[in-house]
Amino acid sequence: MSKITVDEFKQRLEALCLSAGGRGLPRKRRDWDILFKSITLALEAGRNYSEKEVNQVVEEWLAGIGQAIEIDYVTLRRHLVDAGYLVRDLAGTSYRLGLEVITELFEPATDTVDPAAVVEEARSRKEQRKRQYLESKDRSST
Repeated sequence: MSKITVDEFKQRLEALCLSAGGRGLPRKRRDWDILFKSITLALEAGRNYSEKEVNQVVEEWLAGIGQAIEIDYVTLRRHLVDAGYLVRDLAGTSYRLGLEVITELFEPATDTVDPAAVVEEARSRKEQRKRQYLESKDRSST
């Protein structure tokens, strides 16, 4: 399987995060990887995080970028650990990035992507298209 490129990362993140709400995680594992990577971009490599800090990052992601994904932050954190994006220490008290999984699946340039900006730009384009449609509909009905 080929590594996920910047273009694929942005396109799929946009599609996944702008879809209608009411859904949990997508069916395709590659889409899971894109969502998980977008969360971990808020974390620093080599740093240990407490569970509270990880929870805060995941909750902020769900409130912003991942608004369309219906899942609670605890379940999402567990998925991040199960998939290897986060590595929990043996005592279960701290977490760090699972760089092995990330480097295996993603081109290095994906580290420079700002997921919040990608999703915000997509939301703006969607809103603009909606306004244009409604304006054209108003003009045609008069």
